[in-house]
Amino acid sequence: MKTDAPHIPVPKTKKQYVKLVEAGSHFFKNEDFANALKYFSKALNYEDYQPNLLVLMSRCLFNLGMKSKAISMMEHALHQNADNPGICDILGKSCMEMGFFDLAIKFYTIYCQTCPDDPIGYCNLATAMRESGQLDESIEILQDIIPIFPESAHLWNAIGASVSFRDGYPVSQPFYEEAHRLDPTIASVVSNLSLVYTNLQQYEKAWEFAHKAVKLSPKNFMCQRALAHSSYNIGKFDDAFEALAWHNHLSNPDSVFMPYKIEHWQGQDLSGKTILVGAEQGVGDEVLLAALYPDLIREAEHVIIGCDRRLVPLFQNSFKEATIVPYKSGQHELGYKVRLYDGIDPEKIDYMCLYTEVLRHRWRSREDIPDMSAGFLSPAEDKVAYWKEKITQLPHNISVGICWTSQLQEARRAMFYAQLEDWVPVLATKNVNFINVQYGDVSEEIQNLLDKHGIVLHNFEELDLKDDFEGTAAMMKNLDLVMGAASAPVSQAATVGTQVWWVIHNNRFWESFGKEDGTYLFETALMTPKTPALTWAEFMPLFAKEEFTPWVEKKLKEKSA
Repeated sequence: MKTDAPHIPVPKTKKQYVKLVEAGSHFFKNEDFANALKYFSKALNYEDYQPNLLVLMSRCLFNLGMKSKAISMMEHALHQNADNPGICDILGKSCMEMGFFDLAIKFYTIYCQTCPDDPIGYCNLATAMRESGQLDESIEILQDIIPIFPESAHLWNAIGASVSFRDGYPVSQPFYEEAHRLDPTIASVVSNLSLVYTNLQQYEKAWEFAHKAVKLSPKNFMCQRALAHSSYNIGKFDDAFEALAWHNHLSNPDSVFMPYKIEHWQGQDLSGKTILVGAEQGVGDEVLLAALYPDLIREAEHVIIGCDRRLVPLFQNSFKEATIVPYKSGQHELGYKVRLYDGIDPEKIDYMCLYTEVLRHRWRSREDIPDMSAGFLSPAEDKVAYWKEKITQLPHNISVGICWTSQLQEARRAMFYAQLEDWVPVLATKNVNFINVQYGDVSEEIQNLLDKHGIVLHNFEELDLKDDFEGTAAMMKNLDLVMGAASAPVSQAATVGTQVWWVIHNNRFWESFGKEDGTYLFETALMTPKTPALTWAEFMPLFAKEEFTPWVEKKLKEKSA
């Protein structure tokens, strides 16, 4: 239970100052950042305060949702301690943890200038540059520094990470292997090698290294995530079950929680019970893993489904026996992210959990995963009929939706997505209506496609692909195929029973659950990983000729029969 701090006097002696910092640190360790900030703020009035006090205050501000104030505090700390390498290092690490990458670059640059003989400083600087998207600059620094410190495993690991972001995991393999040779006990190196082997489609070896990483650092959520994903990739459901316990851990900054006094569901029988299932992650996963709800609704007395507000109409029409509630994002007084649901009565709810926890407990083997190829989401019939009429007005008998990117674009994710220009060999296929299902402002890309190649990508401007999920689902239900990257539109098409084709970067995604060319969740779905040695520009002509064109020819015969 949270206890408010009493009136706090201004410190007049060093002993009083130390006492305030200790009290603030106690609140900080218990993640009571509001009270911690009160003590640290008073301690700051002491003339001879320690510089790390500014770091603690900025972290409190960040965890309380005051990002701009946290940045200002960090910049003030930089101004006060530009000649103190130890403080610069602490400030840099704090900025990295809070996602202030540009500010971290400033701190680590100063650190490297004042401590030029410490290889870790360059490693940290290159990491900050990589996370801010400055991949070439990160690699150049490491190329200059590694010959000076050739025995530093951390430097080899850092250049491996930067190269993997820019050129892909297979290209980064020799750098990670050298880091592992120099020091096989660094968990991040071992975990990175697991990702390399996954992208080389060596799934058993990827699992082996993920398992080693967890042994080296069992409380590292990134290592546990790698183990969960690599376990699902080869159908090791028991290992995935254990690793997923860390999926929504407090140590993961992306975790979300429901701040209600409701018993946490751990797989108990739900007969006669009411359960609140909360949303997490992105909307694409929300849609895909809604496949868990039909069985859950049949089992429980009452299911309350929390979801993104945009999904409410579609979920209400699909799960009529359940209560659908949109979430509101917030921040707990202790600093972590929460999702709140208006109108629920916690006293009338027996259990609560997040949907990944339903997956963890209910899909314990391949046999537990239902084939949902026929679809499980149901857009309104009048909307389906409306879009059927619109699609039949297009010139060809085959209609294919296409998407090519993701709303969440980071330096580390860029490699996973082909540009629309790379799709030209596919889009040049005759006798096909290609329809845009990519949300966001892509009108310029679509116009460039027409101007440069004479290719029409039909774009229904009346349909809000980002926010109107029910309308988009109704349109997709009338398509013969939806294809593209592993992002929300393809998953959404699969959930309404439309055939889908994931064209993905190098390796199958974990939701394949060990199926080589698709996923057990949608048996009719197709999945083609890009060949690791090829770029997207090199791969797409081969995919168009060897896979997509034969599919079109077969579909034309079916429709003319």
